[in-house]
Amino acid sequence: MAGSFLSGSTTILRRPSDRRRSVSASGVSSLMRCTPTSVADVRLHRAAACGEVGYHDRVAASSSQMSSNSLTLRFLAVLALLTTLNITFLGVNWTRKDTSHACSIDDVIDGVSRFIRSSGVYEINTVMSEPCKKTVSTGKSKEHLIASIKEIVSECRNRNVSKQINRTLRNPFITLFTTWSQTDDIEMKHVHNRTLHNWSMFRPMVELFVFTNSTEVAAVARAHGAGVMPIFEHNAGGVPVLRWMFQEVRKRAHIYSKLQGYVNSDILFTEQFVDTLGAIVRNNNLSQPYLVVGRRTNVLDVTFNESRSFSGIEAAAKQRGVLFGANAEDFFITNAAFPWGKILDVVVGRLAYDNWLVGHTICNLRIKTIDVTDTMLAVHQTTKSGGNFEGFKHEHAGYNRVLFRKHGLDPTWENGFTICAQELTFVNLCGEIQVVERDDFWNQCKCKYSDHRNHRTKL
Repeated sequence: MAGSFLSGSTTILRRPSDRRRSVSASGVSSLMRCTPTSVADVRLHRAAACGEVGYHDRVAASSSQMSSNSLTLRFLAVLALLTTLNITFLGVNWTRKDTSHACSIDDVIDGVSRFIRSSGVYEINTVMSEPCKKTVSTGKSKEHLIASIKEIVSECRNRNVSKQINRTLRNPFITLFTTWSQTDDIEMKHVHNRTLHNWSMFRPMVELFVFTNSTEVAAVARAHGAGVMPIFEHNAGGVPVLRWMFQEVRKRAHIYSKLQGYVNSDILFTEQFVDTLGAIVRNNNLSQPYLVVGRRTNVLDVTFNESRSFSGIEAAAKQRGVLFGANAEDFFITNAAFPWGKILDVVVGRLAYDNWLVGHTICNLRIKTIDVTDTMLAVHQTTKSGGNFEGFKHEHAGYNRVLFRKHGLDPTWENGFTICAQELTFVNLCGEIQVVERDDFWNQCKCKYSDHRNHRTKL
């Protein structure tokens, strides 16, 4: 995105187009504050001090798998900080009042970006803008800048290589499952075929199961290499119970599988799926339970050609995708420590089960929940016949709400939104996905108890 400080990252900081900040003595302290050195700096960016419009709490619908260019610009965010801390090598005239031709941080970032893209083929002073050419032309200044660039590139490459090596050790590291009713709707049949084809692209890192009592659905599942499991516990006209499916999958999951996840049968993923979940596995104690959720991006009329590749899915989401509300949750991924025995017999595909599950996990079970919206694109294949509110159209749409009343429950739906998760994922400057604590909770996320590790206040 033009003018973004961290291009390709899920955190977007924008500059006003009519301002360019030069490197001046009076601006050193504010520039240091403007440079995001931690996730707290990124998410609570000070507009007044930095001249930024601030953090936008939504990911672009097409968060692309990191390319060399996006990685390059992440390096530059660090370089901006190095630049402010190494003002001496820039040789800037601090007393200059007219900054229209001064060498600005923007100029340095643009020049270094061109230098990295060329892999160092061109002399660094030749790719700099005119105001900066003199400041990096001297021997010591040039040496220091090039050394800083090489150090950052080397560090990020080493860390990414290590990540790839670790990733190959999981085979499979997640068991994914879904369910759907047999249908005569040709459009929905295409949706299910596209979904299974998409998920099968993650093998051998992911193993697949479909819960069904339909021979037709079972045949489709097997054709895509998915295992088939019969439905024994169901309600609301034959819809399987979520708790029971998780418990059954754990019995059949591969011995190496560290995560189990239910996903609605119309959701497509990209490589961000395994990258994000891999980062979560690496950064969490598997003996402690956690739940992974996120928002979806609605894309109308996804074609097979688009769905057959990760890049095609990303392009479709970028062109016509719309990030849906934080109240709509289409996937639930847990580790083996999650206590599914403490979950009511809610059924999937019907209203209210998703918000109740997340809210119950956060507020009553007090289990860590992780929002992966910013690092994992989840495309909902919106159809003309189904739209984006299919749950309202079923005959037993209100089944879960009746179940809650039978148990004397009056849930606060809002604290089960994705934006109430205690932790979230983001992309750091080296292109790695990290898990951090959320510190900007929506007011409606408050739970009905007084103490909680995420610092929420009592109702």
